[in-house]
Amino acid sequence: MVPTRPGRPGSSGRWQSDRRSDSIRAMDHDEIRRRMLDRRRSLTPEAVAQASALVVERVRILSGYIDAALVASYMSRDGEIDPAELLREKSPKVALPVTRTEEPLRFVIPDGPFELGPFGIRQPTTGRVVQPTEFEVVLVPLVAVDWSGNRLGHGAGYYDRTFAFRRDRDHPVLIGLAHRFQVVESIEPSPWDVPVDLIVTETGIFGRGIAPSAFPMGED
Repeated sequence: MVPTRPGRPGSSGRWQSDRRSDSIRAMDHDEIRRRMLDRRRSLTPEAVAQASALVVERVRILSGYIDAALVASYMSRDGEIDPAELLREKSPKVALPVTRTEEPLRFVIPDGPFELGPFGIRQPTTGRVVQPTEFEVVLVPLVAVDWSGNRLGHGAGYYDRTFAFRRDRDHPVLIGLAHRFQVVESIEPSPWDVPVDLIVTETGIFGRGIAPSAFPMGED
């Protein structure tokens, strides 16, 4: 059984919460978002690159990722964990989101130039379109996430709309990529929110209800 919280085993064998995480609990979404974005934007490029390299290495060891033929990823911004290194690999095939205002995300396996999208994020201009239901794994950007997988994004709801079908099925596996400080004690979910199944940070891999044989835990 994958523990739903990281930390260290106590004398009873149960996992104890790691209080190194920010003790953000009852704040509203706007306050959590503001604090996390401020902290993320304060990171140096070197710090972002170092954390991203560790996260990418952890993603690579997940058997669910290794066995996947088709994965959704993203282009990072403002200090997000950057998974761009995975784009350079031959397998699995990686698709990137194309943002259209107030519409679900459109995913494309790029085969040409990129352009700046509505939020200043680079996105492909040409390539094979992939339907969200075709993915085996989706790497999800985030502003904050809690130990139950409740995710806080930038507030536009693109991922929740695009993967709303995941409320009724267990496929694809949604993996949130985060700096360790972005993992908080609790986020109050909205009815339309779609939680992530795994959280990968530079310090570990933490899951909710995913068998260790499919997605092995990392070391905290």
